[in-house]
Amino acid sequence: MKKLITLLFTFCSVITYSQQDPLYSQYLTTPLLINPAYSGFSRNLSGSVAYRKQWAGFDGSPETMNAAGHIALADNRMGMGLILMQDKIGSDNTTEMQLTYGYHVPLKNTMHLSFGLQGGLVNYHTDYSGLTINPDDPKFSNQSEWHPTIGAGMMVSSEKFLFSISMPKILKRSTDVDSLATGLYNQNFYALGAYVWQMSYRIKLKPWMLLRGEPNAPLSYDVGVAMTADNSYTLALFTRDLGTLGFMAQIELGDHFRFGYVFELPTGQSVGTRFTTHEFMFGARMKLLKFHDAGTIRNF
Repeated sequence: MKKLITLLFTFCSVITYSQQDPLYSQYLTTPLLINPAYSGFSRNLSGSVAYRKQWAGFDGSPETMNAAGHIALADNRMGMGLILMQDKIGSDNTTEMQLTYGYHVPLKNTMHLSFGLQGGLVNYHTDYSGLTINPDDPKFSNQSEWHPTIGAGMMVSSEKFLFSISMPKILKRSTDVDSLATGLYNQNFYALGAYVWQMSYRIKLKPWMLLRGEPNAPLSYDVGVAMTADNSYTLALFTRDLGTLGFMAQIELGDHFRFGYVFELPTGQSVGTRFTTHEFMFGARMKLLKFHDAGTIRNF
């Protein structure tokens, strides 16, 4: 049965023309994953590692690992970063290596306008050795391809709000196996908006909305609200397309570290409530250059 389910995942990936970017749920803490304009925005050296297991217990379900880091440069006017990611679903394995660059223009009061670029390589790898298939079928031949990728984004922000738009992959890539087109990746775009209400001296409320889209696919969205106490403890509830209910908890561990966990439960409109999703994140920040600030906890 497990091999049959994995084969179904693989078959779906073969007949699908385009592939969605990996899902993330803690993008408010690590916006660099969806927008290169965030590079250096935190005014320090920041990094994070994360692991996501989607639909745990479903054989061949998506599994994503990523590591991202960026540093502020030139008196915090610009920044550079690095993103490493591996995403696996069924027999398909995608590995990305991206360099990012951000430039930040101060506007009036605390507002900033930020621009970002990124570029790197994507490896698309398939391995059908774990499946019971006809080895002579060219549609199930192992593949490994490297392709360049570029992306861009911009961001307007202040202490109270953040609005971000980006397209991490501007190029579209596909491959042909026995005259059958298989999408390696497509032009996914993101639009993120968030606002902070200072409810009291200790409590902040942060509603947000994220839109995801790609050509020839329905628009996807996240809507949620987070509550932060003492700039250290955050609890959040969100939904994705009304098909997933998510719970997020994050804690600041002193001035330099943070830990986050996300639990997602599909509703009756999705794959079934017994296949839950778990996402773990550990982040760190430090002062490396004299103009860096690692002690201030920012809203974004």
